[in-house]
Amino acid sequence: MPYDYSDATPPTFELMPANTIATLLITTRPGGVGEDNMLKRSKDGRCEMLDLEYVVYDGDYKGRKFWQYLVLAGTEPGHEQAGKISRGVLRTIVESAKGIRPDDMSPEARAARTIGLGELNGLLFIGKIGVEKGGQKPDGTNWPDKNTLIAAVTPDKKEWRRIEQAPPFDGGGTSTPSTPAAPITRPEWAQ
Repeated sequence: MPYDYSDATPPTFELMPANTIATLLITTRPGGVGEDNMLKRSKDGRCEMLDLEYVVYDGDYKGRKFWQYLVLAGTEPGHEQAGKISRGVLRTIVESAKGIRPDDMSPEARAARTIGLGELNGLLFIGKIGVEKGGQKPDGTNWPDKNTLIAAVTPDKKEWRRIEQAPPFDGGGTSTPSTPAAPITRPEWAQ
């Protein structure tokens, strides 16, 4: 049935202000290579990266999203350094999510920091959001500015707060292949 979109409010695309502190939910977007098939290969095939989507979980910007690639392996000289930086980012995300102080090197803290890439999916942490200036495209036009993760806020920082992790996804309901879910019907107001 056609829908008249004349009264629908267009979305706004304003960036979140630099230095915004928010609880962020990670969604990993698997690419079919690397550990647990969690990494994506670059177009030229020279590096493998983790593709992350961050969703603001609470506050004024709840529901807003931004994305980041973290290079973890590659063939070029700079990829090794990029991998070290990316693993450092992941370390601080895990520390923020699990309430581990960066200077805690106890066996318990080390065990809590030891996770697989698949375990990042659904993790909540406190993040500091920034604004990255858009660069120039090959055709001479400019990419737009975008939000980016400046840092994960760890327990040694005053902005950090303990957060309760979301329960793991249970598969989306109780329907089984032998009993499919009923189709969604439009409410009366949307007819």
